[in-house]
Amino acid sequence: MKYICLPIFLLLTYTFSAHSQDIIVKKNNTLVKCRIKEVGTEEIKYLLWEDLSGPIYGITRDQVKSIKFENGKKDQTSSANDPLKDPENYIGQKTKALKFDFIGPLIGYTQISYEKSTSVGKSYELSLGIIGLGKNSIIQYSYNASGFQETKKSPFGVFVSGGYKFNKLPDFLFGRTRFTHILQGAYAKPVVYLGTYNENKLLWKGGSDYVIDRPNTVFAALQVELGKQWVFGNDMLIDWYWGFGYGFDNKKNNSQYLVDGDVSAFNYANSRIGKSPGLSLSFGIRLGLLLKDKQKKD
Repeated sequence: MKYICLPIFLLLTYTFSAHSQDIIVKKNNTLVKCRIKEVGTEEIKYLLWEDLSGPIYGITRDQVKSIKFENGKKDQTSSANDPLKDPENYIGQKTKALKFDFIGPLIGYTQISYEKSTSVGKSYELSLGIIGLGKNSIIQYSYNASGFQETKKSPFGVFVSGGYKFNKLPDFLFGRTRFTHILQGAYAKPVVYLGTYNENKLLWKGGSDYVIDRPNTVFAALQVELGKQWVFGNDMLIDWYWGFGYGFDNKKNNSQYLVDGDVSAFNYANSRIGKSPGLSLSFGIRLGLLLKDKQKKD
């Protein structure tokens, strides 16, 4: 009888021992058998199961995939409880920003954008652009054998755009400095542009006869913009982006127009390559100020 009871006792002892230990599962799927002493927001402290009287070890939470506790509970510490995805870590940060396109005035327009965070890693952005509020380009052309004449484009119009940003987290400001912001990070943004404007163009009438024409252009674009946004001190930001997609407009591919008479078109908010509809490209650098959120009344 005692020979039968001994294996059963050893089996029960092994089973109890196996279930009374905690297990840390690292991101590389390595298992650490241990006794958890403390689970903090940044670090997990534990004793090795083989040496419970030995030193206390520590491992950062971003190295851990999950924890299996002796009572059967499981903590998905690196996914659902990722500190960078926890909204509580962004309490007190400003969630809205007003941005100014730094390059726009140099090529003939001014653009103001408004961004509002909707959740960690997501926000929407709306923009308004005034075409003509910026540098006024000069059109120079040969009038006759004696010299050149010139006229200004003098564009005037407006465009709007709207898109939804998907940020990639985590993102830190300086190297290993553990600082991030709810509006900060690399992102992808599907965006739609709509606009209209008119500007002076040279229309060749034949021989040395030219007139100034002022056609109206309507354009649209559906793009994806890729960029990165940095936030400084919860007060200022820099947003760099470039975009690509499809562009549409009603510009005439007419060789009688000496300016923008080819198959491509520059529509201020974007540039179209090839006949309409064609490949649409955009690029920009925005400087911004973060706005205070309204205080909720009790």
